[in-house]
Amino acid sequence: MADEKRLSLNAWVDKDKKRVVFAEADSDFVDVLFSFLTIPLGTIIKLLSNNSGLGCMDNLYDSIKQLSDQHFSTEACKNMLLSPCSAAAEYSEKLKLNVYDPRELYLCKMDDCISRTRCYYSSVWQTRCYYCDKFMDEVMQWKNDGTIDAVFVKKNDTKFMITDDFHVTQSSVKECYDRLNDLDVKDINLLEEWILEFGREELLNLLKESLKTKEALTNICFPDLCIQYTSPQCNNWMEMITNKSKDNAEFEIQEMLIRLIVNITNNKVVCVEVGKEFADQLFSFLTFPLGSVLKLIGYSDSFGCMNNLYDSIHELKIKYFKSEEAKSMLISPKLAPFFGYRKQMLYMEESSPLVPSSLYGCQKCYWDNNNSPCSTVSCKHGVQQSHFIEMDPMLAKADTYMDEGFVRSDQNFLVTDDLHVTPMSLFYFLQILKRQGLHVDQLEYGEMVLERAQVYNLLEAMLVSKTALSDALSSRKWNSGIVWRL
Repeated sequence: MADEKRLSLNAWVDKDKKRVVFAEADSDFVDVLFSFLTIPLGTIIKLLSNNSGLGCMDNLYDSIKQLSDQHFSTEACKNMLLSPCSAAAEYSEKLKLNVYDPRELYLCKMDDCISRTRCYYSSVWQTRCYYCDKFMDEVMQWKNDGTIDAVFVKKNDTKFMITDDFHVTQSSVKECYDRLNDLDVKDINLLEEWILEFGREELLNLLKESLKTKEALTNICFPDLCIQYTSPQCNNWMEMITNKSKDNAEFEIQEMLIRLIVNITNNKVVCVEVGKEFADQLFSFLTFPLGSVLKLIGYSDSFGCMNNLYDSIHELKIKYFKSEEAKSMLISPKLAPFFGYRKQMLYMEESSPLVPSSLYGCQKCYWDNNNSPCSTVSCKHGVQQSHFIEMDPMLAKADTYMDEGFVRSDQNFLVTDDLHVTPMSLFYFLQILKRQGLHVDQLEYGEMVLERAQVYNLLEAMLVSKTALSDALSSRKWNSGIVWRL
């Protein structure tokens, strides 16, 4: 687009060795880079068109897309997973260049529902109205306050040095000197300054590269290098994860039972049969912001450049940030309102619902008067003040208690090792065995009780491995017909 906003980055390139030595950027570019950490995993996959390269996550996302609405607690639950909201969306909309689509509100336009002192809205498509139980399908966009100010990083003349693997520091002679020494650059005359221009598509490409390689800027500058990407191997992290889970004493110990079919010839999981509890845990990972995932698992060799980016925020002094709140939002991004649920085994803080202050007043008059508010004194509906309340998309009606979660309580699923999810049926089970060319005498059946440690394992394995269940659950010999408690 001709009027698209663009960002620039000054990169110093060793053209002979075809690598970016370092780059320099202002606060606008660093704000955008840091904002990547606030994006939910499901939104990353959506933005990258199911081609994120994050282990099995693309398979999981595609499976949810293929499942019918009847498998979910409400129609909106499926949309919550495929298009997760970000708790930092209000911040992201102030970025000079934002990869997000503008936030939308969904309202009910039925006369009886909007001529009241209490009206409802949702941030999720296909949420049902509290009053009439119909879809709230009137779309509005949140109004930005129009201020041009710092987002995460203070807006001043400070320049930041960015390495090829996304280590971000304030530009300084020392940082430059150390970088040149680290890369054994002896003759600076061999370095060329390249000005890199970024629009939305270029930023999405940068996000994609930064998730799968530690040479993100080099891959942008030299796309024909055909660098061989290497995903970290998923080892048995049980001791590390178990020790980590002991620190979460404030949570009650929870566990889930799953049923496994194992290929005894290669010690791999063929598939598991699971119920609502496991499906909710698995699906909920799509709503987790990237920065909170890094905080949870703390595994330094995963996710390309993202660990360096996350560590840089920790290391940068508070004087470079707009506020303590802004830095905290990057280090510990929260779930969007209503995107958490009580039975979540991996604790993730949920942000509070927002009230769109521009929508106060009688909403029936607002629509009838071509988006002009009426006088509350003379409102013909007797509405002195109208308050908007955000609906919980997981509830069929606002006054109806439900066992929270994305999936209906009566649903069972089959999940393959690479996280393809289908409804439980013998047809799908036999199809899985046929695709892998397996015979019955190669299989064993067992049951396993999963606790929080294995859920931590699963979250990490599914982000870096194509055999997530096998890597996350065990690396030992399986025993059939018994319950394993790891």
